[in-house]
Amino acid sequence: AARDCVDKVFTYATPHNGIDAAGINVPSWLSVAEINTFNREKMADFLGSPAVDGRVDALPADIRPPASRFFCMVGSNRGDYEAAQGVARMFAGHGSDGLVRIDNATLCGTDANGQRTPVATAYTYRSHSGYFGIVNSEEAYQNLTRFLFGDVRVDLWFDVDQVALPPDIPQDADVDALYQVELLAAPRGKRWYLSRRIAEEDSPACRTHKELTDPASTGRRSIYLSTVFLANRARVNRDRPTLAYAMTLGVRVPDYQVNKKFWLDGHYEGSSLFRDTLVVEMAPPPDGAAGGPWNVKYGWQTDTAGRASLPTTYQRVQDDKLEFVVPLSTQGAALSRPGITGKVRLEVSAWG
Repeated sequence: AARDCVDKVFTYATPHNGIDAAGINVPSWLSVAEINTFNREKMADFLGSPAVDGRVDALPADIRPPASRFFCMVGSNRGDYEAAQGVARMFAGHGSDGLVRIDNATLCGTDANGQRTPVATAYTYRSHSGYFGIVNSEEAYQNLTRFLFGDVRVDLWFDVDQVALPPDIPQDADVDALYQVELLAAPRGKRWYLSRRIAEEDSPACRTHKELTDPASTGRRSIYLSTVFLANRARVNRDRPTLAYAMTLGVRVPDYQVNKKFWLDGHYEGSSLFRDTLVVEMAPPPDGAAGGPWNVKYGWQTDTAGRASLPTTYQRVQDDKLEFVVPLSTQGAALSRPGITGKVRLEVSAWG
């Protein structure tokens, strides 16, 4: 069958969960220019897959190619999308590329138990189309070529251990806060990012204070950030056998709400609970030794001056992935107030 001939799927700014205007999914009766194509009920019908929790962006467990072979390229620049004289971006709102909301531009895979896992995803500050559009961008092209022809896949996760409130906030107060986790990921020797998630561009990964402190929601403490693909052919120094990239991880100080009121005392706009750059350098097994050992080193900017000089061990997990766990730098080693502690988790696998 034709489907069996498809090995990988790469999507650009695609409304996998439909299109929302002013926060409302486009209605099924709005047939002008076939806009109702992106109504979720109609999408579930023509995709032949029922909506789950009102969403249609979950890939079935038996889909071919499998969810691990999908990639979503997501844009976050709404300001440069000029369609309909800017009306489209006005209705799409913040947290979009001008047409497709970031939350609607990704996919997830499901297993037989209904457990969801995000597919490979990268983010860039580009609009849906136009002069500064995502399709003709350097960032999307580099992700596309590495996804299609790369050699190593790295899924980036941030596992939160603890968060602490400022000392001036009573521990028994009714506190609400939104933690914004930022990421900048770039391969060695290049002047662009493979993935870019910034608070001002509405693209960080977000968790509430309750999600990070409630014992009943421990699963929400594992935060998927992005996926990067590395290619041997793209090495700057061909005589250097390792592949390397840097990831800047940042967690903004939240805008704390105490007893339903914004907590002004101690607030400094743009400050961070944690911010540092991690450099990872890896040497996969040589050709012909697929099951051989990997040599991976890392270093945080503040601890090793940005050199990947510290060795790390790994464990083999499902789907032939290797899991490397990197502790935060000395900046995040101890829990301060306010503060956050955790680990960077890298799921690494050969790619082809």
